[in-house]
Amino acid sequence: MSDDVATTDDPTPEVHAPGRNGHADTRPEATTADVLALIAAGKPVENVRVRRLKLRGEFATAVTFKNCTLVQPEFGAATFKGDLSFVWCTLDRPLFAKPVTVEGNFGLNGSTVSKSRFAQLTVHGKAFFSGAEFRGKALFEKCEFRQKVSWWEARLECWGEFKACGFLQEADFRSVHADQGLIFAGCTFAGDFLIRGATVCKKLQLDGCRFERLLDVSKAKLNDFAYLEAIEQGPEMRFAFGNAVAERLLVRPEQVEGRLASELAGQHEQAMHEYGLLKKCYQGQHRFNAEDWAFYRFKVNQRLSTRATWDRPWTKVRRFCDWLFLDVGCGYGTNPARAVRMAVVIILGFALLYGLGVEEFHAEKKPFPDAEVTDPINRVMIGLITSVSVFTSGMGGIREIAKGWMNVPVMVESVLGTLLFGLFIVAFSRKVIR
Repeated sequence: MSDDVATTDDPTPEVHAPGRNGHADTRPEATTADVLALIAAGKPVENVRVRRLKLRGEFATAVTFKNCTLVQPEFGAATFKGDLSFVWCTLDRPLFAKPVTVEGNFGLNGSTVSKSRFAQLTVHGKAFFSGAEFRGKALFEKCEFRQKVSWWEARLECWGEFKACGFLQEADFRSVHADQGLIFAGCTFAGDFLIRGATVCKKLQLDGCRFERLLDVSKAKLNDFAYLEAIEQGPEMRFAFGNAVAERLLVRPEQVEGRLASELAGQHEQAMHEYGLLKKCYQGQHRFNAEDWAFYRFKVNQRLSTRATWDRPWTKVRRFCDWLFLDVGCGYGTNPARAVRMAVVIILGFALLYGLGVEEFHAEKKPFPDAEVTDPINRVMIGLITSVSVFTSGMGGIREIAKGWMNVPVMVESVLGTLLFGLFIVAFSRKVIR
């Protein structure tokens, strides 16, 4: 430990802060000199109460506090070569005001922290906040965590704010309980960011944060708005929303398109439920175009999740018809333009067939009287006229128009026209009525 570490006590009157169980703190008082002597000897500081402890300089060995109360401790311009850990401690108004580097692990396991500010804290090892309780204020500013960060079952009875922090590996906030809300501003997440199973009573805000891997809010209980629209996304960024209780997710379809982890992994039933959640969110926000997108993705994954095998060939046929008529045909009722495009393709395709077999039609009147029926110009016009008539009118108005087997494609086109007309009406009505 360097010589510039503070070694004198501050004369500020004693303040008895309540412990974790709500009772007055009865731990014996220790001086700063006593604490520094234990740290210098490489021993843990246990079961004491220290006021205005100031740690500065370089510490060669691990620094451990167990079951201690630290009132207004200050950490500044300090380097810890080993671990820095607080186990079942009470930290009243801790301040990390100047660059603090922890080359080992950093831990606040099971500790109670009141009105805290962590600024310019760099942790080279793992960081543990598991089971910690934060009260009054929890501010992390310009901190960098180079290995995994664990907030498992931590509780924030105040707003949790993280500003311009860097999480270079996994940031595990699973099962966190935030009585107020969580605000991340301008943070970088190079690894997975897990809020799986967390409870956030007020807003979750991620404005200006960059995500390179998975953003997982599965099973989270987000009781207010979750602001995801202003995030930055790396090329490998993915979303997970499985079984989340969240009706106010603010995220754009283009942000999620092609980035849903379950869908990319082929877990289509799970993806179906996640798109259902997004559909419900968009519906409540009256974002109907986004709702249509989510519903379409829901139906696509529903189709892909149904089992279809060649052992039961009808399942393959059913899935194909589902894809052809409902997906390609009208986007499952969300896109009337698809029905129009498919109608054009069907009309032109059958027109080509009719034109090639024009001799099989009763062409009493030629569109171009001066040319033969078999001339290309008459083949094209007869094929188009016949195809449009069959597609729009069905078999009723064109009986005996064809000869022999040419009646088969006529019947097929008639059925397709009737089906597509109904699909177009459904899709168009869906758009207009809302």
